[in-house]
Amino acid sequence: MKRRKFIHQTGVAVTAITALPSMAIGRSMKNNKKGADEIIKKLSLLNDNDVADYLSRQVSNPGDRWDGGVENRYKLANSHTTKELISVAGSAYASEFSKYYLSSVLIQPIERAAACLVNIQHDDGTIDLHSTNFHSTPDTAFIVTDLCPLFICLKQLNRAELKGTLNSLEIFLSRAGEALAVGGIHTANHRWVVCSALAWLHHLFPSQKYVDRIDEWLDEGIDIDPDGQYIEKSVGTYSPIVNTMFITIGRLLNRHKLQDVARKNLEMTLYYIQPGGEVVTDASGRQDSAHTAYVNGYYYGYRYMAITDNNAEFAAVCKLIENEMPEKITRFLPYLMEDPVFERTLINPAELPFSYFKRFIHSGIFRIRRGLTDITIIERNPTFFSYRKGNAVLQSMRLAASFFGSRGQFISENCVVDEGKIILSKSITHGYMQPIPKENRNGDVIWISRELREISEAQTLNYQVIIAESNGKVSIDIIIDCTDHVPVSLEMSFRPGDKLEGVVPDNNMEDSYFLESGIGQYSVGDDVINFGPGTNSHKWAQMRGMLPKQEGHSVYITGYTPFKQTLMFY
Repeated sequence: MKRRKFIHQTGVAVTAITALPSMAIGRSMKNNKKGADEIIKKLSLLNDNDVADYLSRQVSNPGDRWDGGVENRYKLANSHTTKELISVAGSAYASEFSKYYLSSVLIQPIERAAACLVNIQHDDGTIDLHSTNFHSTPDTAFIVTDLCPLFICLKQLNRAELKGTLNSLEIFLSRAGEALAVGGIHTANHRWVVCSALAWLHHLFPSQKYVDRIDEWLDEGIDIDPDGQYIEKSVGTYSPIVNTMFITIGRLLNRHKLQDVARKNLEMTLYYIQPGGEVVTDASGRQDSAHTAYVNGYYYGYRYMAITDNNAEFAAVCKLIENEMPEKITRFLPYLMEDPVFERTLINPAELPFSYFKRFIHSGIFRIRRGLTDITIIERNPTFFSYRKGNAVLQSMRLAASFFGSRGQFISENCVVDEGKIILSKSITHGYMQPIPKENRNGDVIWISRELREISEAQTLNYQVIIAESNGKVSIDIIIDCTDHVPVSLEMSFRPGDKLEGVVPDNNMEDSYFLESGIGQYSVGDDVINFGPGTNSHKWAQMRGMLPKQEGHSVYITGYTPFKQTLMFY
């Protein structure tokens, strides 16, 4: 491959790549065919809506390192928002369905943003994620995986006016490759993002060192359990990203067995999809835990596999996303335009799984679906139950006793399924500490390891939560006993902003209520959850040692041990 020295506007000599391998994987932008036409047109029109906003935030300050970069909503110019301008404006320029198709208006902004990426790139090839990571190999990899398909789309247009942009992108990508071939990571998913970025770079600028580094990461083994879940359990954020990466590595390196990894996760995720396209995030080990997230992140994986596997259920997820949340998938435009596989027609969609009882034992999740009634039961998690009927959502049920501080928060230790009933249980014993044994006293230490002290006056609390479901109706028996007279509080957290009936306000806490007796109702339009009966032996909703109240309407049932209450949800 021929190389030449290129003097960038910063005055720093860098190496530009003047010849690329032929694009064996790619397509003509002027002839989007068959199945891709409809969705690319739809996404292109939506993407057009974002162009002006990104252009309005582009920095114009000649001589500054961020000249041509883009500010985020905090007025902070950064590499990721700058990359977004390139992606959004570049996709608009490359799509024949966009009002900006081949528009000269976009040439200079894209070129300036690409030049800025080179300007702010460190000598080691990395960029910064200004919110947390500096000289970051994984964050460089995320940017590379987004830029490469767009780079191919722009190059295939064969437009002279793109020379400056393509030259800057070539410099940025080739220098990034030096970092990715040696740099480290923070989290499990970063390995696969780095591998995917290296696969793209090897496709564009073949180098054995890229493949060797990919193999080094893959040799660690792939962290997917028999259920199909990755180790981070990040259904809302990282699982869909990892799927995209494995599909990409398999495709670009002709290692299609790696795509089986993504396929397995996509099959499992069919049963994590809730009414409206939300996904269950409560068991996540990352920042999306218990946050509202949607299935849109899985779009690339589902569409790719729906086409290559002729999978009608996967096609159904694609149609759900395209119909309900198309504005959330415009970022996939370069991927759809670059890869010829998307020219193929999507198979007619089947129905998504609509009635099932599934246990994912390795993930500690039970998923139950009965039409518009959706139920999740979670092991080893403070939120052990959630229930929704259409748009009415009981986001979380949590249980605690005021027992030796945070030890009283119920997080199940054991789970048994017996004749269709799910039994979650926990036992906790704690007490008081005696003086340090004489042989361990030295007169110098006031307080040392508790392991040396004998426990006396030990107290035990046993929890049992027994859950049974029939045709979408759920009964929950809650039993807490052994130590008597311990205050108990059961918290039911409903989505904010809707209608609650049958409850009384808690005078000690805002947006907090008690179900003193009878049946309560929570409704969103025509969707209604009935719950109860209630009991209310005391008014201490948010007890010492409980996790903080969640956002939304919190309804409490209270009592003392021995505590036994049967609740119904329907």
